[in-house]
Amino acid sequence: MKLRPIFVEVLPAFDEIQAGELWISHKHRTINLRCPCGCGELTVLTLHPSRWHVHFDGKSVSLDGPTGGSVWANAACGSHYLVRDNGVVWLDRIEPHRHTGYAEAERARMLGSKPSRPTFGAVIGRLWRALSKRRRV
Repeated sequence: MKLRPIFVEVLPAFDEIQAGELWISHKHRTINLRCPCGCGELTVLTLHPSRWHVHFDGKSVSLDGPTGGSVWANAACGSHYLVRDNGVVWLDRIEPHRHTGYAEAERARMLGSKPSRPTFGAVIGRLWRALSKRRRV
């Protein structure tokens, strides 16, 4: 199955998203699509440095994420796939009872990966903003 990437600022209502469409909003850091298996379930992916990334080469979109880029559908269908060059690459089906375990492990990984102290970039950003405020006064 081929997906048609649609870049928007504001995402449409969930019921307006059709099968085969990949809605991407960088402003709201979200990707929405219908499960490509045909079950009709909506899949919502969060764009964030520790979550999902969109790779766009001017023609096609590929998704990359914390699980190597594989999407595990939350639906009972158990769909498991990659999005590469606007296409769906099917992987082994994940049984719904296993999906819960994967989701819990991923949630624990995310909670454990939060930095305990500010990163160098965050410190530089704060310093830059503080200096910019001083210049305006």
